Amino acid sequence: MSAKLSKEQSLLCLLLCQALTGKCPRDLPELSRQSDMEKVIQTAQRHKVLSLLYDVLCVEWQGEALDAAHRKQVESVSRTTAKQGYRLLFLTRYLAGTLEAAGIPVLVLKGSGAAALYPVPEMRKSGDVDVLIPEDRLEAARELLAGKQFLVKQSQHANHHLAFGSKDGIDLELHTMLAEPFRDGRINQAMNRLLPDYFEKKEYKECMGVSLPVPGEPHQALQLLLHMLQHFLRAGFGLKLLCDWVVFWNRDAVQGVVPEFLELAENCSVRKFAETVTMVCKEFLGLRQDLPMGGSRDRKLAEAFLQDVFAAEEFGKADKDRMVIVQKNSPWAYIKEFHYQMRMNHPKTSPYILLWPALWVITLVVFLRNNRKLNRGRARDILRNAGARSRLLQQIGLDK
Repeated sequence: MSAKLSKEQSLLCLLLCQALTGKCPRDLPELSRQSDMEKVIQTAQRHKVLSLLYDVLCVEWQGEALDAAHRKQVESVSRTTAKQGYRLLFLTRYLAGTLEAAGIPVLVLKGSGAAALYPVPEMRKSGDVDVLIPEDRLEAARELLAGKQFLVKQSQHANHHLAFGSKDGIDLELHTMLAEPFRDGRINQAMNRLLPDYFEKKEYKECMGVSLPVPGEPHQALQLLLHMLQHFLRAGFGLKLLCDWVVFWNRDAVQGVVPEFLELAENCSVRKFAETVTMVCKEFLGLRQDLPMGGSRDRKLAEAFLQDVFAAEEFGKADKDRMVIVQKNSPWAYIKEFHYQMRMNHPKTSPYILLWPALWVITLVVFLRNNRKLNRGRARDILRNAGARSRLLQQIGLDK
């Protein structure tokens, strides 16, 4: 895959840049005339950022770049996103208020809390409600929500959050960690040390007129970064998470917390990833150039990273061969990744070494069955893709 962006990819980045910053890049009009808007629209929709372009395409440009069908599509997606955004907002407020009234500390992660950062919060697509609570209050929260007619989902896809379904079909996730555990124990230990600080330094911020409990500024930035890294080390993530990074750091109010954030990122061993994401956003998505964060400019690395984002689309769903990324392209790296997946899928039994052979077999059977069920690519192609992405990991400096 070439690292150089296509005309349509470049145009989408420029459109997002204008949507996020309000500034029209100088070469945007000319590039729009040269590009296939059908490809731009479809790519934006697959990345769940099409609604962010409503003001640019349908108001500021007054639909001049679109034919009637595409304009209708943008308007329809934007209306649906806004309606869903309000449903999620009021469900989030209800959930947070219910937990707080019962004396359970709670913080809103991503979702409506991230939408509040945008010029038009309604246009940020969100799918479910995520909140963080202390692990020792999880059972109390489960009982409380069960009494409010929220149902625990039969299929739980993570070990450190509990998923519920609402009557409206919206998923609620109660998290007890900032992110799912990483293979790097240093990150996990740092996340555990930081959890008390998150609750002690929480703030209340307004989103569309509703006050929500969210992490303090540097801690919210770290959680956004850890969420990105978690998905990057699996199947990848799409443009929406990079947009979150841009709108978070483009605000004048947060410039003073950069040193504190960088210290947190350094303590979590994720500073290099933060610098790479920042460099990419400065290069392509309108992140302010004077933000005192980011490594030396490396256009080739920025394009390679952004191409990985484009290929992943929303959380790696686009490419059937994308499931994980390995730290080094070697047989031992694949074995370590397989063993790590076994431990993650069997947290209660994996500490018993005598059970490992059986757990390895179960993990392999489940992997092959899910590949077939989800119409994933062949195991060989998945491993080849993971190895190719590992080279990008090495360029970023996260292959330790």
